[in-house]
Formats: sequence, C-alpha cells, structure tokens
Amino acid sequence: MSASRTRQSTLVAVAATGALLLTGCGSEEPAPQPSMSPTHSSFDSGEPYLELVEISSEEDRPRGEVQEPVEVLSSRHFVRLGDYEEVDDDVLRFHFYMGNFDCNGLQYRAEETDDEVAVAVISGTREGVDGCSEEAVYEAIDVELDEPVSDREVVDLSQRL
Repeated sequence: MSASRTRQSTLVAVAATGALLLTGCGSEEPAPQPSMSPTHSSFDSGEPYLELVEISSEEDRPRGEVQEPVEVLSSRHFVRLGDYEEVDDDVLRFHFYMGNFDCNGLQYRAEETDDEVAVAVISGTREGVDGCSEEAVYEAIDVELDEPVSDREVVDLSQRL
C-alpha cells in the first residue's frame, strides 16, 4: 500500500470517528424508560418482608434504612413494591429488598389523582461503579407527594408503564 493511500485511509477513519462522536454529543433524545427487572414478575421483592410480617410483632418487623434518591443510574429497572407506611401526610416510605446500596441506587416516580397515588420505584447501578456484589439488603425510600394521601389508594405504577 502506498504512503498516499495509507494517509488517505487514516484521514477517512479519523473523519468517520469524529462524525460519530459529534452525533452522540448534544443528543436531546429522552432518557430510556426503566425496564422490568428480570425477576419482577417471578419474584416479589416484598414477599420476604410480608412473610416476616406474618410471624413477627409490629415492633420486630424489619425496617430498611431510608436511602436518598440518586440522580444518575444505569441499567435501571422497576422494583416491585413491598410494604409502605405513611411517615407524614404527604410522605410514603416504601420497603423492599434490593442490591447493595454501595453499588445500586434508587429513584422514584409518582403520579397522583383525586382517587389514587401511583408510585414506581426504580433501581439501577450508581455512576462510576465497576463491579457489584450479589448481596441483597433491605432498604427503604421516602416518596414525597404533592398532596396528603388521605383516603386515596396507593398502587404500583410500574405495572402500568
């Protein structure tokens, strides 16, 4: 191959790479929606908690450590909701099992109507994490609402999305 042809091939490759990089920058496509966890329909993450509820008193029931929502997550998926409690008129605390919080983070989405409060909890991998253990931990997240729950029904929004 001649030097001229090698230089031409290199320039074409550099130009193509630059074009690919530029088209990815500034993209304003909406963020992808979380997927259903592979275990979402086959394993109810609230089930172990509910089993403990049946055999334990109110004081002995496990309560997960409350986690703050994480803004950036990858590999996002919905978490099947377990138990919840009203910690304030307009705050619901959801309890469930998830991956180790050093690796995994949480987000939520709430939609409110006059009749119901629909909540989806989303789990995913924290930004900058290289590897995760397969440890399951019992955690919680507080979901802040626009209006008090009152007599509205609380439902799992992930089943509708």
